[in-house]
Amino acid sequence: MGAPPGYRPSAWVHLLHQLPRADFQLRPVPSGFAPQEQEYQQALLLVAALAGLGLGLSLIFIAVYLIRFCCCRPPEPPGSKTPSPGGGCVTWSCIVALLAGWCWRRWRGWVRQ
Repeated sequence: MGAPPGYRPSAWVHLLHQLPRADFQLRPVPSGFAPQEQEYQQALLLVAALAGLGLGLSLIFIAVYLIRFCCCRPPEPPGSKTPSPGGGCVTWSCIVALLAGWCWRRWRGWVRQ
C-alpha cells in the first residue's frame, strides 16, 4: 500500500517519522506501521501525551499572562481623569472561554467518529 499519485509529504511528516519511538518502559519500538501491536500503540500514546503536555503548559502560560495583563493593574492615583478600560478583562475572558468550549466540542465530535 503506497501513497496516492501526486502526494508529496510535507517536511513535518518526514520529521515526525524520523523521531525515535519508545513504549511506556522507554524501550525502542520498531518504526514500521503496526497499529495492532501494543508497543506501537504505547509509542503513539506517549507522543500524544507529550504534545498534550506542551499544549497544557502553553494554555496555562497564556491564561496567567491574560490574568496578569487584564486584571492586575496598579491602582490609579486619586483624582486622575483617565477613563477606566471598561470590561477588557471580561471581554478577553469571554473570548477565551468561547474558544475553549468550541475546541472541546470539536475534539469530542472528532473522537466520536
